[in-house]
Amino acid sequence: MRFGAFVITFNRSQILKQTLEQIFLQTRPPDSILVVDNGNSRETKEIVETFSRNGSVRYHPMEENVGPAGAAAYAIGRLASEGYDWIYWGDEDDPPRFPETLKRVLTVAENADTDIAGVGAVGALFSWRTGESVRLSDESLKGNVSVDTIGGNSQFILRKEAVQAVGVPDARLFFGHYEREYCLRVRKAGYRFLVDGELMWKHREIAGRLHLKLSKHLVSEYPFDLIWRRYYRTRNYIFMMNNTFQRPDLAARETLKALGRVLFVWVRGLKYGIRFTRLQLQAIWDGYRGRMGRTVLPTPKVGI
Repeated sequence: MRFGAFVITFNRSQILKQTLEQIFLQTRPPDSILVVDNGNSRETKEIVETFSRNGSVRYHPMEENVGPAGAAAYAIGRLASEGYDWIYWGDEDDPPRFPETLKRVLTVAENADTDIAGVGAVGALFSWRTGESVRLSDESLKGNVSVDTIGGNSQFILRKEAVQAVGVPDARLFFGHYEREYCLRVRKAGYRFLVDGELMWKHREIAGRLHLKLSKHLVSEYPFDLIWRRYYRTRNYIFMMNNTFQRPDLAARETLKALGRVLFVWVRGLKYGIRFTRLQLQAIWDGYRGRMGRTVLPTPKVGI
C-alpha cells in the first residue's frame, strides 16, 4: 500500500518544520510528503530542502494564495494521479497528536469496506434538516464510528478510488467549509467515512472537550483581524447549499443567521460592527451570485 501525504503552508516556516518533524516521528509515517506552499517565503523552501535529501518530502509553490481549498484540491488530485492508495490531508499547524495516530487510522482504512472513502481521528454527523453538524456523544466513541464529515485538521486520510470517482475539493471556496462541502459531496456519491472512536475520545480528553455542553453565541467571537473568516464561512455555506446541493432552504436559513449576527455584533463597538456588518452583507450577496475565490484579503496567522 502506498501512503502519500500533503501539508498546506502559508509563510510559517518554523511551524511547518515542527509539523514535519512530528509526522516523521509517527510509528507509520507517510511514504512521501508534498508541501504545498500558498505563500512566498524563501525560508519555507529551505525548510523543505532540509527534509528532502532522500526524496521523501517535495515542495510545490502555488505561485499565488489560492487558499487551503485551492491547495488541497491541487494536492489531492496530484497524489491520486501519482497512484497513492491513501492520501493524508495535513495542515501546517495541526500535526498528529499521538505517535500512533497515523498507524491507527491506516489500520482502520486497510480493514474497511471499499465504500469507505476516508478515515480520520475526529469527525461529526451532519443534519440535512437543520444544515448543521451534530456532535457525537462521548459514549458512542467506541470502535469504528461512522461520521458524515472529517476536517482537514483531523488526521484525515482519503482513498484514491473515491477521489477518482468524485473529484477534488471545490477550489472556488478558498477558505471555510471546503472540507465539509467535499465530505458531503462524497457522502452523496454513496461513500462513507469512519473515525477511530477511541482515538477521537483521546483527542477530546487532551483538548478538555469531554462532557462538553455546546452553546450558541449570538455575538461574534472573531477577533477584529479575523472577521474575514466569518465572511468566507457565510459566503461558502450559502453558495454550496444553493448550488452544489440544491438546498435553497438551508441557504436561506444561513442568510437569516447572518442577519441575526449583524444585529447583535454592535455590542463589540462601532469599528467592529461596521466591518463585520459590511462583510456579512457582502458574504450574502457574493454567495447568492456566485462570486467566489479570494474576494476578501485574509490576514495570515501569526507565525514564522
